[in-house]
Amino acid sequence: MIPLRALAILLLFSFATVSGAEPPVIMIDPGHGGGEVAGSLKERSNSSPNNATTPGGLKEKDLTLEFSILLKEAILAESTRRGMTVGVLMTRETDVNLDFIRRAAICNRPDTACVVSIHFNAGGGASAMGSLALIAAENRNPTYGIDRAFAEGLAAACAAGVKPFLSGSKNRGVITDGHLHGGLGSNFFFQLLRQPHLKKVPKCFLEVEFIDNPAVEKALLSGDRAAKFREVVKPIASYLLDFVAKGK
Repeated sequence: MIPLRALAILLLFSFATVSGAEPPVIMIDPGHGGGEVAGSLKERSNSSPNNATTPGGLKEKDLTLEFSILLKEAILAESTRRGMTVGVLMTRETDVNLDFIRRAAICNRPDTACVVSIHFNAGGGASAMGSLALIAAENRNPTYGIDRAFAEGLAAACAAGVKPFLSGSKNRGVITDGHLHGGLGSNFFFQLLRQPHLKKVPKCFLEVEFIDNPAVEKALLSGDRAAKFREVVKPIASYLLDFVAKGK
């Protein structure tokens, strides 16, 4: 009998069946989730259930999950079209909040090619727009150069996907986590950097857009949001597959 936890992880794992027994895996972490804080400050494992909310009441935790599921679907569809064998694993597929120790443990696989944590931004001002990526600061990140190069391409791909729906949006590039938690940085990066299989694996947060901006909510999140997200994720999926292909 498969243990319940192992079964849950197995069910989250999907791959495009073309050839090969051990395909590289793209890890997608839909940020936040659930209704309570998970983890603890002492362990640096605490994950908040939600950070950003739109003027109309849409929550970041729900948008990250919607976006991540569609990104996974786009990666698998495009990989099949290309004749590639690529795995996609998500840290959650329901409205739950896993602490960062558990999220990092799911990512800690010998076949992991990259880790992308999906988020939506807020707090940049009433008119803030744009896509950006966030990586661990150089002074505590032994793979800073790898992470930065990966994140630059990811932010550009996301910006290209958003632009048709939001003409004022732009690629805001890459920032580091030096401003988080009093300078200690992201708790997720803290846990990921301690995983033995992830030492040289690029990892970053992707902040899709500033959802506290009413213009962003109207253009990108209203109406048929799923149809819009399906278009936004296409260049991101292509970039991730190009990255994986180059790494083989």
